[in-house]
Amino acid sequence: MGEWLPVLPFHPEPDLVEARATIRQAVDAVLAKLQAGVLPDEAELEHVDIKEEAGRRGSGGVLLAGQGQNTAAAAQLADEAACFADTPGGGALIVGIENKTGDLLGTALDRDWLRHGIYTRVDLAPDVEEREVSGVRLLVLYVASANEPVEDTSGRIRWRVGTNCVAVDRAEWWLHRQTQAGHDNMAGVTGRTVVDVSTGAVVAARRYLRDAGFEHHATETVAELLRRLGVLHPDGHLTQAGALLFCPANRTYLSMTVIDVEGGDVLLRPPDLAGLSVLEQLVVEDRLDSLNTEVTLRGGFAESTVRRLPPRAVREAVLNGLVHRDWLLSAPVTITWLEADSALQVISPGGFTGGITADTVLAQRYARHPALADLFRALNLVEKQGMGVDRMYREMVALGHRPPVIVEEDDPRVRTRLVGGRPVVPVMALTGRIEPAVRRRDVRVALIVDDLLRHPFATPERLAGLLQRTPQEAAEALDTATAECRVGASPLLARFKDVWMLSPAAIRVVEGAASVSERRARGILTYRRPEDPGTVVRFWLTSHPRITSGDYATLTGLTQNGSLNHLDRLVADGLLIRGEGKGRNAHFLAGPHMLVQ
Repeated sequence: MGEWLPVLPFHPEPDLVEARATIRQAVDAVLAKLQAGVLPDEAELEHVDIKEEAGRRGSGGVLLAGQGQNTAAAAQLADEAACFADTPGGGALIVGIENKTGDLLGTALDRDWLRHGIYTRVDLAPDVEEREVSGVRLLVLYVASANEPVEDTSGRIRWRVGTNCVAVDRAEWWLHRQTQAGHDNMAGVTGRTVVDVSTGAVVAARRYLRDAGFEHHATETVAELLRRLGVLHPDGHLTQAGALLFCPANRTYLSMTVIDVEGGDVLLRPPDLAGLSVLEQLVVEDRLDSLNTEVTLRGGFAESTVRRLPPRAVREAVLNGLVHRDWLLSAPVTITWLEADSALQVISPGGFTGGITADTVLAQRYARHPALADLFRALNLVEKQGMGVDRMYREMVALGHRPPVIVEEDDPRVRTRLVGGRPVVPVMALTGRIEPAVRRRDVRVALIVDDLLRHPFATPERLAGLLQRTPQEAAEALDTATAECRVGASPLLARFKDVWMLSPAAIRVVEGAASVSERRARGILTYRRPEDPGTVVRFWLTSHPRITSGDYATLTGLTQNGSLNHLDRLVADGLLIRGEGKGRNAHFLAGPHMLVQ
């Protein structure tokens, strides 16, 4: 293996993850050698490579003017980044230096464009930093080692041996990986000790624990507290996770902005939190709490005020963005509060990992750094067993708000959006009456109720996507909500033919909590005595070949005669065709003007 610099004593540095700090030291050493006249072949290290930007040479080797976008360079650097990702410990690429002479050529490549260009080619996004050396702009790409093989643009798996990338077969890669199975960098020991811990971080930790009912932590020494949290080794050194949360950082990790509307004026710019530990930077929670004001409810609620967004959903959105971010990227977690919309947006650097996607984020569990997630749980800051996303969903829909939006975007990054405002009183009335009370915390029940307040019926096939489960699992959830959940002495749901509906008792609770106009304005029970019968009929026909007047009466709460009148109107409009039968057995088929998706 090639030359590698020893790890210096751990102290506050631009990065709090020791491996990254060590690679940065190696980059500095390589640049210093080049400035001293050492040629690239002698200056390069196993974990640091020097690259001239591909595609910048014209006829006769003339150096062309640099451009912000250069596809040849993106392809070249994607392959080199994949090589470092497959190399234990990762590494760094210095871009903008002549490969043979070491001359500083510079680069005009746009950082964000390059990062995205690499991501689209090899599905990894290095941290890209600008460096200026002797007045010349260079780029340094920091690449973390991957948890599984990364193929380059030619489908090869390569890793660094000395100062070269060489091919390795997949079996050999995994054989080497097995020797590191279960290793979490955040659990690794650092050079920091109790003397490096910020007093403010200790105060913050004790406050969080006290709020959770653990008063005894207030009398412990700092060392006892850190040992109890699992971040202080017997030899007196902190883990990576402990250093990250308790030691001062020289950068802002949580950046919060307040704006009035989308694309509008900035009401509060993000403060510089450099010098504060991550725990101290969580002061943004207090700022969000002051922005998330209360609204007064009308009706018979004992609690007369409710926050515009559920505080626990706000906390989970912020902390999930922090815990599950890619810590080897330098960008902060950005938090935006939109005042007029009562909305919160959290953008976390790094994409989904562990097989999680936007379509499975509610159903699957994965921690990028288990030791760090465990520390947040020990501080009672996040849900145990990785249930924070469930809590966000449950808290939002229980107030009648739409479920959270959690998606991966280019860069990559994960964006979480919560939109609140005035709660929907009839929704709160129903969810607050569900028995047994433990089912009010069941995210499946919450999502089923939310869906049935807006749609006349549910089927396992249609609910599978909403619950992020299989149709069989969705059917199990519907059976649970039907058999175990009650409103007073009556079931919460009722079966009708092959579908599930809100029970008459549940509908009475909702209808008694708000007027028809109020419910319609919030999109609740609009299928009851509908103004447009076509919406209910069309919804039924998406999963059934025909509709009877009895079906329509059950879905809408209308009388038999009223149902027939509605359906006959649709026949006259060409939306339905009347079949055989009379009374409740009269059935109707989709007509030539009925569009059923």
